[in-house]
Amino acid sequence: MKPTLFITTILLFILTSLTTLGQTADSTVQITSSVQVDTLTKKSSSIEYDESDDFSPGLFFFAMIGFVFILVCVGAGIVLTVLGLLIIFGLVSFGILSTSIIVGLNRKSFAKGFKTFIVLASTIGGLLFCGVGFWLLNKIVHWWTTQTAIITGATSGLLAGLSFGLLAYYILQRLTTYFKQKLNLTTEDNGSR
Repeated sequence: MKPTLFITTILLFILTSLTTLGQTADSTVQITSSVQVDTLTKKSSSIEYDESDDFSPGLFFFAMIGFVFILVCVGAGIVLTVLGLLIIFGLVSFGILSTSIIVGLNRKSFAKGFKTFIVLASTIGGLLFCGVGFWLLNKIVHWWTTQTAIITGATSGLLAGLSFGLLAYYILQRLTTYFKQKLNLTTEDNGSR
């Protein structure tokens, strides 16, 4: 587009917009269509507006339902945020998250760091879950002393958590390789035809 044509087009757009926004009525002539009301002879009523229609119970009910829904959603968001932060703080305080990041960076492998995370998380989780579970079981049935129940639960929880973590990592590893192969086979089949 040539510069003169471009400048002419811009000027035409500017000039037409000025004329459309300009004043169309003659402001020097006063409009005489206003209605004159005789306030001296007209009887004025003291009740101009009856305010009995202002309150709508149905509208108030739906507004309150909406307000309660908003409060529930805000509360759920707060609870989920606090729960997520507590989980992250727990993982950091037990050293699970930081240890798995350090192992992944040291070995230069995301898989090794992820394996460390899964094994450590399941081991600590098994320790806590089984320790508390055996303690509660002992409170109900009184088979052992409290120390024996906690030590037995913690030991079995460590072993169960370790084996579960290794098994979970193995299953996740096999599933990812299976899905990678399925995705590669579908793309290779489409490309070879």
